[in-house]
Amino acid sequence: MELILSDLLNSDITMTSREIAELTGKRHPDVSRDIRLMLNELELDVSSFGCIYFDSMNRQQTEYVLDEELTLTLVTGYSIKLRNAVIKRWKQLENQTVSLQDEINKICAKENFDKAIGSIHGKGLAERKKTKKVNQNIFQSLMSQAQLTLGLRQ
Repeated sequence: MELILSDLLNSDITMTSREIAELTGKRHPDVSRDIRLMLNELELDVSSFGCIYFDSMNRQQTEYVLDEELTLTLVTGYSIKLRNAVIKRWKQLENQTVSLQDEINKICAKENFDKAIGSIHGKGLAERKKTKKVNQNIFQSLMSQAQLTLGLRQ
């Protein structure tokens, strides 16, 4: 459980150009243009930030995936209200990640405790199987929620 946990929680929190467009009320093509200009100015490879998605008419489109530093760099050129909307969303993403990490740590600790108690007190195999299955189900649910929160694709 812990290897998967560390891999997942060490993933960067990102924001897409579509989400930035939605938060700022700007058109996605305009946000994409601003991102390309910014990345060129910073001498970064624009193509390494692009991802393909399918729009509502099932056409391939490009969106950009930015980390916190690049997102904040982009929106500092926008109005104060728009910057504030994006910064609030970043805080929300960070808080969700911390909360999920706490919950995942708790279920991992419970699983370790259940293992130890089962060994020390000689709990029956059937009882241990029940607690193990419950713990695994909770863990899988939290991991799925964390993946959604972090925007990770499977």
